[in-house]
Amino acid sequence: MARFLPVLTTVAAVAVAVYAFPASAAGPYDGNWIIDAPPAGGAIGAEGQYTCPALRMPFAVKDGQVMGDLHRTATGTIEIGKTSNSAPVTGTVGGDGTVSVTWENFHVSGKLSGAGGNVNWAGECGPRTATATKVGQ
Repeated sequence: MARFLPVLTTVAAVAVAVYAFPASAAGPYDGNWIIDAPPAGGAIGAEGQYTCPALRMPFAVKDGQVMGDLHRTATGTIEIGKTSNSAPVTGTVGGDGTVSVTWENFHVSGKLSGAGGNVNWAGECGPRTATATKVGQ
């Protein structure tokens, strides 16, 4: 019995830890998301392109917290990843799907439902209505 006491003590300690600190279940909005905003207005620049082009903003949600780092590429797209010129994306998603996201001078608020949602996007080009889509399910 004496030689089994350390094993029994270890098993008991693990059981207490599992009971005291149960694993948290993923929230319904946890995962990777993309917000797509259409071009703003009808302004066309000198090179025949929208002065405020469509933008795609990826972000991740874990336990109701929006997180990640985003940066602009040389072509103007926004990508996930920490680089020397990246900025954090932050925000929250409530249990009812209410979402609020901030990145640089962009502010997104709206409602997620299931694997999609509608949001309002405000940034350097003014207000836009955008869609949110959960990816990689």
